[in-house]
Amino acid sequence: MFWIILISLILVVSLAAFLYIILKRLPELKALDIDSIPKEKQGEAKIKILEAKFLRQRQMNSERLNKVLNPVRNKTVSWLNQVQDQVKLMEKKYQREIQVEEARTKSINELFAEAQAFLDNQDYTAAEKNLIEIIARDKKNLKAYEMLASLYRQAKNYEQAEEVIKYLIKLRSLKFRKDKNIEIKKEKIEDAEAEMLETVDVDNELARYYDDLAKVYELANKKERALDSYLRANAIEPNNPKYLDKVIELAIVAGDKGLAKKTYRQLKEINPENAKLVGFREVLEKMK
Repeated sequence: MFWIILISLILVVSLAAFLYIILKRLPELKALDIDSIPKEKQGEAKIKILEAKFLRQRQMNSERLNKVLNPVRNKTVSWLNQVQDQVKLMEKKYQREIQVEEARTKSINELFAEAQAFLDNQDYTAAEKNLIEIIARDKKNLKAYEMLASLYRQAKNYEQAEEVIKYLIKLRSLKFRKDKNIEIKKEKIEDAEAEMLETVDVDNELARYYDDLAKVYELANKKERALDSYLRANAIEPNNPKYLDKVIELAIVAGDKGLAKKTYRQLKEINPENAKLVGFREVLEKMK
């Protein structure tokens, strides 16, 4: 309705200005002496003179009208542009609110399914958004943290992957001890991991988390930290050949012959058919 009123107002002003100019120039039109033209050419000349007069008058009227209307038109266009910009901003804000609301209405299972699909397509930003939404609803959802750590590792964002896995280890340690009704002497979550490793009753699932952390350290070329993580995994699962294998390999890289030989003997005892034993023995024999 507003636009109809605005356009009607502009048309009325334009028509009024045009009529004013025509009425002002009317005496000049009346002064034109058509009778002085010979009879045989009077009709033709009259038409040509009126056409030329009308064209000149229309050009002058148009120029005058533009001078009057241009400032109004420019202000109107500027104002309309501002209105359009505001409308666009409001539309974007509305779309964002819709997206947030849609995310909130989805179930956690739906968000997990979407996150996995995004990961499969290497759309890490979208997957991260879904996983963070899950964590916002359930701050102790271990699966969400696991997927988030995997996401950061795939995206080669090793520092964030490290932080997520460390927090996951501490969170899992606390959960395990609470589920088992094991007394937690220290309330800080930072101390839960160390306290857990000192006890016999340990969550074997933590070995997998240390394995994931070690892989991140290896990718980030932090060999000593990778070795430490594999030692922790080995402390939880002493007879797992995978962890023994990695401890020997990284101990050799670190030049720790004592640790390498000790772990080699352990691996040979529990898995004598391991294909890597021969290679490890040859390397150990050459170490000083």
